[in-house]
Amino acid sequence: MADHDSRERFLMLKEAALGMYAYMQALFEELPLPVTVPDLEPSGDDEDAPAKALLSLNRVRQLIEDEPISERHKRSFEHMVLDWFAAYEMLVLTELAGPAPWRLDVVQFALVRMTTWIEVIEGDEPDDSQS
Repeated sequence: MADHDSRERFLMLKEAALGMYAYMQALFEELPLPVTVPDLEPSGDDEDAPAKALLSLNRVRQLIEDEPISERHKRSFEHMVLDWFAAYEMLVLTELAGPAPWRLDVVQFALVRMTTWIEVIEGDEPDDSQS
């Protein structure tokens, strides 16, 4: 029973992380200088799609510095990306090494923190007077 519960929780968190990735893509495209990040899921014969997407997502951390937004928003974007990476890496580790309660807890915690960063990004007017 515990294995089944862990598997269900893993699948739920994986789906949530993929949803957050798609949400980040939309947020990046709404930036004053829009940033496009490729889809994480492979399409067609592109087996390298996940690697390209992860490298592109990491590149966002540098590109965000050139955005005409407040420092607070820049840090929020950066932290959001880092929290997504933490969740993703733990999901990959869970697939390779098997479920462990702390791994799934880390994923859940990172996704909750992402929600906080998204609230900062969406809840404030993006101007430099708040930096």
